[in-house]
Amino acid sequence: MDPDIFDKALEKLWIHGGAVLDFAENVGRGEGHWREPYLAQGEQKRSQIDQMVRYAESNQCRMSALVCHFGDLADGQEACRICDFCAPERCAAQRFRTATEAERAALFRVVAVLRSGGVKSTGKLYNEMYPNRDISRDGFEEVLGAMARAGLVRLSDAVFEKDGKQIPYRKASLTRAAYSVDEITPIEFIMKDTLPASTRRKRKKKAAVPAQRKRARGAETPVQPKPASDTRRPEAGPNSQLEEVLRVWRLAEAKRRGVPAFRIFSDQVLRAMASRRPATARELLAIPGIGISTVEKYGAQIYRILHGA
Repeated sequence: MDPDIFDKALEKLWIHGGAVLDFAENVGRGEGHWREPYLAQGEQKRSQIDQMVRYAESNQCRMSALVCHFGDLADGQEACRICDFCAPERCAAQRFRTATEAERAALFRVVAVLRSGGVKSTGKLYNEMYPNRDISRDGFEEVLGAMARAGLVRLSDAVFEKDGKQIPYRKASLTRAAYSVDEITPIEFIMKDTLPASTRRKRKKKAAVPAQRKRARGAETPVQPKPASDTRRPEAGPNSQLEEVLRVWRLAEAKRRGVPAFRIFSDQVLRAMASRRPATARELLAIPGIGISTVEKYGAQIYRILHGA
């Protein structure tokens, strides 16, 4: 296992009480009820990510959605007129195209169904209109989004509970303007222009190299797992002296505060400091894993170590 991943797992165990660590990261067994809060925290984080994804994929005014999210329902009814939903013609990152005949046909089918059926969930509406999947669900959602931009459909988020879990979904209803449209009515109906899956840029994966070939090419040997104690010496190298000084200081600071050394900052951050040698708050914040609180607490001491050692 990668030592940094191991350290992160150990940190999570410590946070939730499943392990006991002293300032030198000597490990003891903690209490047995750590799993429940850990899983609950994971579910909460997944829920937050899902909310972000739904916001990014939503078909409504961005500002209105944010205002409503924070509880201002009155101001949330007014569109901003400057986001990608309200003003698609001014978008830089998102491109739009003219709807196809099939998409326009879907528009009038949606209008006809909602005129007789009222408010429906988008999933139920899709299953009712396209039981044979003549159009994909994603394509159908894009049609609804284009109808919302044209002022014909109002999409709203809702939640239902199942087996103790809250499951989000979207509802679709016609606006007043949609009740007077027909096939000869001029409608500004434009679709998001998305790349087909086959043309999207794919991240190249490195092929696995057999151990024999690695050794023949003189590749680096695998990183050995490091012990938990912070008193270990770093590998020899141009930054080893700085790393050693940082480790000694971190250990003393952890002992003074009564926390494990990784709570000051991780080994990965320590190595990055020794390599980059930041001299300002901006340079220190540019290191992944460093936050503003670390800069405020330890910045001056870190600069002295890196540039006075």
